[in-house]
Amino acid sequence: MSRHNEILEIVTCSYRPDLERCNRLCASIDEFVDPTIVHTLLVSRRDREAFTSLENHRRRVLAVEAVVPGRYRQLPFSEKLWIDAWGWPLRGWVMQQLVKLSVSEAVGAELIVFADSDLQFIRPLAKERIFSGGKLRLHRVPCAMNEGRPLRWHARAAELLGESREYFGSDYVGQLITWRRSNLVALHAHIESVTGRPWHTVFARSLDISEYILYGSFAEHVLGLETAGHFPEATDLCHCCWFDHQAQGLLNGTIEVAPEALALHVQSNLKLTPEHERAVFASALRHGVSRQEEWA
Repeated sequence: MSRHNEILEIVTCSYRPDLERCNRLCASIDEFVDPTIVHTLLVSRRDREAFTSLENHRRRVLAVEAVVPGRYRQLPFSEKLWIDAWGWPLRGWVMQQLVKLSVSEAVGAELIVFADSDLQFIRPLAKERIFSGGKLRLHRVPCAMNEGRPLRWHARAAELLGESREYFGSDYVGQLITWRRSNLVALHAHIESVTGRPWHTVFARSLDISEYILYGSFAEHVLGLETAGHFPEATDLCHCCWFDHQAQGLLNGTIEVAPEALALHVQSNLKLTPEHERAVFASALRHGVSRQEEWA
């Protein structure tokens, strides 16, 4: 489709252990997100049947294997280990990044929003919040995450983009990240022109990499934000609980959800019980805005 189609689509990568969380995400999308915005779930072929009950008029479930180029197989004894056609192993978090970078094969929408399955919307989302004047929001926080492991992500992105940089000057990692499909297609071609190899192969064989750093640095420093059709914004659209005390703070009222937050993310590896997770989200909803208005 044309870059100018201005259609927006939410994309979620998930897997069977997150099915209950994904169910809650889907319910929150149906309650709080403009009904003209569609939703695609990407799961492994063997998990797809478990997720089909979540399909409806706005939501479809696709198999990862049908989306990612090349031949990648999930190992039968693991939820998180994959191998490529040559037997090269991929850890689950790298595979999930690869899936996100492959969504241009699955969606026709130009405007893409990534929503992880361990978040829920707590306030309404309309397209106008992230797309204005023909430009799509790009999450960018200047001078952030500029030491330690994130520097390795920047260094690897620079290698793939043919740039001589140790750090691109901003952090592009977050929740509810937004990309343009046309830029993603251009990114694939650029990586292949720099490396002389299929983009998915060089990405998948990277030990330290971030898909969000790769796309953000490409959009800003290779294309330029004007050409890329993005406007930068540092505000977080999602309130995140990365640690137990942050989730507990929402429950006991010592932490409040920021007024600009449209969603709440509770890190799945906190190992909270489902009941505890639901209580945290319920607490956040009390600070949210009920969907009262009808969408235009």
